[in-house]
Amino acid sequence: MSRFVNERVFVLLILLLVAAALYASTFTQSFSDVGNAHSPVFFPRIILVLWIGLSLIALIQTLISAPANTPIVGLLRLAILIAAAVAYTMFLNQYGFFLTSAAFAVVCLVVFGVRNPIIIVVYAVVVPGALVALFNHILKMPLPTSPFTFYF
Repeated sequence: MSRFVNERVFVLLILLLVAAALYASTFTQSFSDVGNAHSPVFFPRIILVLWIGLSLIALIQTLISAPANTPIVGLLRLAILIAAAVAYTMFLNQYGFFLTSAAFAVVCLVVFGVRNPIIIVVYAVVVPGALVALFNHILKMPLPTSPFTFYF
């Protein structure tokens, strides 16, 4: 029984449940069909099916190969990440994609043990910046922008 009670199993189970809940919610929404692909709330069912499949495969693989008596040591880390993800989704439309993604990246990198400030700053600026440049300025598919400027 102790092989089924570890941090990785809990995280994968939560990922699977979130994907299943999102998939179930698409059946009652008019924006979830392919005709509304440019709606800002559109999230294709194909991606959700892939998410469910990959989560299920990872969960089964973990249950088969998990060593017995693995303690749950990262509950605080998991709680911080969940709180950061909730804050990210709450502030995304208000402060824009770039600012919230940069802050979320900083929190995640620190929580996962990255301590080099140069790596943290570069990663937190370059990745969201590249996505903003790609979507907002090249593809013309706008991500939420900050109230400060259109550029980010």
